[in-house]
Amino acid sequence: MYKVLVVDDEPAIRQGLLKIVDWDALGFRVAGDVSNGRKAVAFHKEHSPDLIVIDIRMPVMDGLQAIREIRRTDGDCQFLILSGYSDFAYAKQAIEMNVSGYVLKPIDAEELKEELLRIRSNLDRLSDRDKLSGLHADALREELILKLITADPADVPELESALKPLTSFAGKCKQILLAEAEDTSLAGFGHLESVKTRWLEAAKTEGLGYGFQIGPYVGFLLKEDLSRPAVKSEWTRFLQDVCGTKLGFTAAAGRIVYELADIRQSYEGALGVVKNRFLLAGGRIHMETEADLSHSAAAPNGDAPPDLEALALKLFYMLDLGRREGVAEALEDTGRALAAFDSSETAIKSGLAQVLSVALNKLAVLHQSVNIQDYAPLLAELYLHTHYDGVMSAAHSQLTELAGRLGADGSLPVVKQVMDFIQRHYQENLKLETLAEMFNYHRGYFGRMFKQHTGDSFHTFLDKVRIQQSIRLLGEGHKVYQVSEIVGYPNADYFCSKFKKYVGVYPSSFKGAPPKAKTISLEIT
Repeated sequence: MYKVLVVDDEPAIRQGLLKIVDWDALGFRVAGDVSNGRKAVAFHKEHSPDLIVIDIRMPVMDGLQAIREIRRTDGDCQFLILSGYSDFAYAKQAIEMNVSGYVLKPIDAEELKEELLRIRSNLDRLSDRDKLSGLHADALREELILKLITADPADVPELESALKPLTSFAGKCKQILLAEAEDTSLAGFGHLESVKTRWLEAAKTEGLGYGFQIGPYVGFLLKEDLSRPAVKSEWTRFLQDVCGTKLGFTAAAGRIVYELADIRQSYEGALGVVKNRFLLAGGRIHMETEADLSHSAAAPNGDAPPDLEALALKLFYMLDLGRREGVAEALEDTGRALAAFDSSETAIKSGLAQVLSVALNKLAVLHQSVNIQDYAPLLAELYLHTHYDGVMSAAHSQLTELAGRLGADGSLPVVKQVMDFIQRHYQENLKLETLAEMFNYHRGYFGRMFKQHTGDSFHTFLDKVRIQQSIRLLGEGHKVYQVSEIVGYPNADYFCSKFKKYVGVYPSSFKGAPPKAKTISLEIT
């Protein structure tokens, strides 16, 4: 594929050019984009692009100056001018410098596509790429590999025969490895493309395998199989060394095959694994034969989206109780539920951010020491991580620390912790089984333990707390139906019957009465 450099001082135009046409389908690979002529000259000197798509009017050094400078050392590089109508005279000058053509702004996608196809033909003629017999061995091999991994079965024998003389293998086995570079430190598009290029060049130099580029991946037809630990270790080191400290990678290898005709099977296996990059550990080579998608559910359930409110409520409860291990478990349950429904990176990140946001907002209402703004960086950080483990680790680190800070009374007896919890959450739909699960007790045992220490069943104690609060609210002048909803009884008639059961009179009798008119004991007996 031919390398392209895009040069324009307007970022929006540069980004638009990257998307307006399918560069890969037209035989081009965008190797970089820069904002002025001087940067274009420097990029050309280092990377030697085959085509430069360039604006004329730019600061520092304009497009014509850049073309003139590059032409001093490179007579074959193709130039496609981007010109406004008022720049037509400049475009004519550029054509005299042997540019390939120009496209008027605003850019028409079909016109741009036609120009690129014409330039592709020029490049093909210059390098004889339109004839396989005239291709350089490396370029021919890459093209044959790309064709073989996507070929119709009827074309495979001919492609295999053409590829065999261009390959040699240490053993009989063959394997495809796909690697994807990851911008873990916001290094930018240019760094990613540079790593891909260096992977291909270094693999050739070190004789590790035959490289090719397909979509976002750099692929290798390996000379030795990765089932050997020493070979896998060497490839892992090789990929990481090229990435350096600013970038990361994820790689996957397909199963071993024994004929070049079968490398499509190995490629499809590798592709199936690396497409789940987010759920894989970074900095490793994952094998198709390994079951290492540890964070995806065994059987995705597309018909039952996760109950984000319930997941957020559990996390909120664990944070409020100050239970570090409970917070870790709630986060794990959340991740598992999200991945089971939709394992895509976007779905998991957005779902987790929503759960955390709801839980932290609830916690901030209950605890004055919790400022929701303090956790805005955490919610933003979730979207920066390129792998599930990194996302969950960031959430786990900060939320378990918060739980530890709120759980200063974690040494209190479990029943006392539960009583305090009910006092804080009486208005919610509390259930015995929920609290038992939070403290890792069997529901029946937990209920008996609670009654033994308080003298009341869980539901009776909850009723008493609600009635005690309702007495206070009625004394403050709230209406009966308002109090009913506030304390957790959605049905006013049911609330009235409960009130009479514990107080002896209907709530209307307490309207306007002082809060101390009646008290209910809630002490442990």
